[in-house]
Amino acid sequence: MEELIYADRSGRGKLRFTGPQRAWFLHQIMTQAFEDIAPGEARETAMITAHGRMLGYMEVVATDDALLAHFEPDLLATLPDEIGRYVFATRVEIEDVSADMGLVLVAGEAWSRASVDAAVVHPTSSLGIPAAYLWVPVQDVDATIAAVEAAGARRAGEDELEAIRIANGVPRWGYEMDSKTIPQEAGIETRAVHFDKGCYLGQEAMAKIQFRGKVNRRVAPIQSEDGLERGADVVSEGTTVGRVTSAAGGRGLALVKHTVVPDTLVSVGDAPARVVG
Repeated sequence: MEELIYADRSGRGKLRFTGPQRAWFLHQIMTQAFEDIAPGEARETAMITAHGRMLGYMEVVATDDALLAHFEPDLLATLPDEIGRYVFATRVEIEDVSADMGLVLVAGEAWSRASVDAAVVHPTSSLGIPAAYLWVPVQDVDATIAAVEAAGARRAGEDELEAIRIANGVPRWGYEMDSKTIPQEAGIETRAVHFDKGCYLGQEAMAKIQFRGKVNRRVAPIQSEDGLERGADVVSEGTTVGRVTSAAGGRGLALVKHTVVPDTLVSVGDAPARVVG
């Protein structure tokens, strides 16, 4: 994507982890490795139960003295408390900075042209195209947006961002992922799960699925010339085999049974559709 776009996503939940054991702490409770994270590096991670079900999903960036994490707004009611349960005597401080920090998303091949010197730059794969979040104090969001616009960026609405994400097959919490989802069902294990690190919460379940088992569902792209509607059933030969989890016009993502192979003809509502991946 050559065009430069931006969006104010300051409504996302945000946590700041500080203290000498901040990386070790996340390393012990999250699916991703954090002990070797370097300043400026970004990683995605999930928090799961002992049975492998997801409690939340977040993106993390390291600074010289902190780890900054952001996540979908609806996780604010649960994820911080789930994380806080495991602090015990660990030398880590967790601060909810959702009201104090803003997030401006910039996307496009030349997104770095729109970066702001005072911002913490947080690369993200959440749209499936080159992009980054800019962390700034909430009072500096307007000035940051003005600087981004001066660099040639155009404001994009959430519908446009969703269409980009869906076209690139990127799962999102609240859509393809929720508290009933196992990471491998959403297809995030290659970027948010570390299979070689030591013990962590839910590791045994992850390892069993990855190396000795399989999941019964998967996220797949789906298309229909008649348009798609989120929540609609996906039917093959009279049997419901999944449901549409995200939709933008004739493109969508669906959580389908693992037996549904690419190029399968299905119906969504009364319309013909095709599982294309």
